[in-house]
Amino acid sequence: MSTSPTRREDLAKQYQSLRRGMLSYLRKQVTDPAVAEDLLHEVFLKALAADERGDTPTNISGWLYTIARHTVIDFYRAKRPMAALPDDLAMEDPGNNLSEQALAECLRPLIEQLPPLYRETLLAADLHNKTLRAIAAELNVSVSAVKSRASRGRKMLKEKLLACCSIDVSRSGEVVDFHPHHSDSVCAPNKDCH
Repeated sequence: MSTSPTRREDLAKQYQSLRRGMLSYLRKQVTDPAVAEDLLHEVFLKALAADERGDTPTNISGWLYTIARHTVIDFYRAKRPMAALPDDLAMEDPGNNLSEQALAECLRPLIEQLPPLYRETLLAADLHNKTLRAIAAELNVSVSAVKSRASRGRKMLKEKLLACCSIDVSRSGEVVDFHPHHSDSVCAPNKDCH
């Protein structure tokens, strides 16, 4: 939403009339006068950005002081020292989730069972990491058509996967474990997925 020149002028006039008081407020909050000037400049930039989005309230004075207070809080948060992590804290390797890797092995056979239109789209997009735009150019179709095919294909793939396996997922969305529903599960023609 674009701000009208009149609205921006009103904001600039309010800012000018409040500038001295706001600068005094900021100098009480931080010890360095140069930092207070910088924060005042930041307040006005935030106000202009909010005004551009059409988020300017009727009480501009109170609104500018609220922005100033939040700007001071952000300033002190940024200065807060970070606690060092203990040296013996092992970093988890994101590529080390064996359940996720094993389940990924099951996806290709399931993708191969999809109708050709969806199979080719998913193979290109999800296994060969091609962009949807590149796939659309190769197939001489629109990007929206490829998006639709990919979305429908993923839905079909999800249905096939859930039909053959129970999947345990952590709160963060990582696959913790999975169990095929039966030993002759359709998701595991190579039997490595069990």
